Amino acid sequence: MGTTTGNRRRDGFTLVELLVVIAIIGALAGLLAPNIINARRQAARTQCLNNIKGIGAMCLSFSQETKNRGLLPFGKGKSPLAYESLQTLVDAYKGELKPEQFVCPESLDGIAEKDESNYFTLDEDTCSYAYLKTKKKNIASSSTILVADDSVKDEESGVDENHSDGVNVYYLDNSAKFLEKSEEFPDSDLPKGLVGNSG
Repeated sequence: MGTTTGNRRRDGFTLVELLVVIAIIGALAGLLAPNIINARRQAARTQCLNNIKGIGAMCLSFSQETKNRGLLPFGKGKSPLAYESLQTLVDAYKGELKPEQFVCPESLDGIAEKDESNYFTLDEDTCSYAYLKTKKKNIASSSTILVADDSVKDEESGVDENHSDGVNVYYLDNSAKFLEKSEEFPDSDLPKGLVGNSG
């Protein structure tokens, strides 16, 4: 009895078939990659805006306490850096705020470490947000920005923090939005009346 080689079943793919499949997968990945990147950026921008809204709401709550006489949180000295003023808020609400609230998801900053009582200390490397430059009372205004992204170019990496095309801002009237850099304020500059986290 002889064996027939013509009807032998072929197992697996040929090299050409594998290359075709890889090329198709590569083309699909190339088409989908920009959408995935944009979706991630949008999610990070939304999370950042939520952080700013939370910080802003706590600042307004702070100002409404009788002992604070309508004043918003503010650090020591004439023009403290943003993290120094925001530390006043952390100190006032020990354990109620989370360190990740002070870091934009697109920032290179790290998250401050909490101690056993959930207390943490902010510094220039654990705060991504700019804050009021001068001491102010809480007078609702749709033009006064209270908190915003600290949008600066990192000198070592050349990366534009937090969002390269603009900043999230929170106004004293409890509204918030994203400001395009090209339209609303000069490139690599903070919105008016704010101070960042480095001298």
